[in-house]
Amino acid sequence: MENYQNKHMRQIEHAAKQVEARESKTKNNNMRRVWLQRQNNSNYRNEYDRMMGHLGHYKVPFKSISQLEARDERLRKLFSSGNV
Repeated sequence: MENYQNKHMRQIEHAAKQVEARESKTKNNNMRRVWLQRQNNSNYRNEYDRMMGHLGHYKVPFKSISQLEARDERLRKLFSSGNV
């Protein structure tokens, strides 16, 4: 009888460890997703700020100004739609 109880306790402890492992895995995945979103946001913001700096100072050749303005429009759409 005692052998059965020990086996049952080990099964319960094992199940508890599995639940804890799943919870920590979920928590880590959520944290990683938040970090990647923040990284993407900052990357887009940095790109936008860089482009605005170039356009403000006209340090770029004339042909690339239109390309930067097109990219600016695309980034503005991202910002306004709430994706970034």
